Amino acid sequence: MGAVRQPDETLMPATGRGLLALFVAAFLLCCAASLLLPHDRYIRYQQLAGTPLASAVWIYERLHFDPTPIDIAIVGASRTEIGISAPQMERVLAAKLGRTVHVANLSLPKDGRDLHYELTRELIATHPEVKLILLSLTEHSARTGHSAFRSLADTGDVLRAPLLVNPSYFSNVVFLPYRQVSLFLQTALPGVFGVREVFDHTLYEGADHDTTTSHWSANGTWIDRDSVRSPAAIASQTSGKVAERTPVLLPARLRDYEYVLERSYTRKIAALAGRKGISVGFIYLPIYGHRFPITDLDFYRNEGFVMNAAILADDHRNFSDYAHFNQIGTTRASRWVAARLAAMEKAGELHFLPEKAR
Repeated sequence: MGAVRQPDETLMPATGRGLLALFVAAFLLCCAASLLLPHDRYIRYQQLAGTPLASAVWIYERLHFDPTPIDIAIVGASRTEIGISAPQMERVLAAKLGRTVHVANLSLPKDGRDLHYELTRELIATHPEVKLILLSLTEHSARTGHSAFRSLADTGDVLRAPLLVNPSYFSNVVFLPYRQVSLFLQTALPGVFGVREVFDHTLYEGADHDTTTSHWSANGTWIDRDSVRSPAAIASQTSGKVAERTPVLLPARLRDYEYVLERSYTRKIAALAGRKGISVGFIYLPIYGHRFPITDLDFYRNEGFVMNAAILADDHRNFSDYAHFNQIGTTRASRWVAARLAAMEKAGELHFLPEKAR
């Protein structure tokens, strides 16, 4: 009998590498194809139901299903969400201007101008009558984007987000295939996943929804917006947060890279609003006991006007914690902002009244 021929082991690694390459190519192709899967955008926003960002569902419903006009929109983070009452602003503006001015507070917790851009686009597309957009402003710009950007943004916007220096870019892109497949399945089988395809007006909180009141959260926690804490309790919290602040690291000529998301999306919002004849402003609500200079104030003044409510910083009765107003502070801030806007409108510096009122 002849010798048994042994397999050429030198072929095995090459074959294994080929199969691995084929698997990787197929996986990447499936990921790319998943980006094209259709889904219901209403269901996309419902992904945040039951989270601290649950107000995103109301925002979508207010923009898409409620024909009540929006003359002034507030788009920002938790300070403006908690600190500015749209119904209170409406009452002050009506008293000072003699006509109804509709205000909607579209703010969500956490900073992130990339998400503010998405909400602004949604706003202008659905309510082109808007005349003024007020963006939140902090003493120190955020270096990162919003955690919900990858959940709510259109696929193309996630892919086209700035890359340098954006620490969340790759994690956001990697998340997209899962998101798209999940949303596709939920759209196909909404009953199975407990989401709604059709707007239910009985569940809608209305155009006069106030983001500043005490309420039960989606997870059953009572959110108290009425408490007044002692100056010492708030001051100790403030000092710890102040110590955590990261100073500006790069020179002015490199500021566009250090704050790439904040700056690029702020410019995009201002440019989009400008093309539609919409005014842009910024609201700064302070933290307790400190009147920090606003980083890059000149940059913001180049994109819109700035309203600085630092006058409210020194009274502990305005605050429920170091950076958020309670109902006392909210009332004062809402009236202050509305009075300033009314004065600007009367002086001809702004035009946010409906055209038929002119």
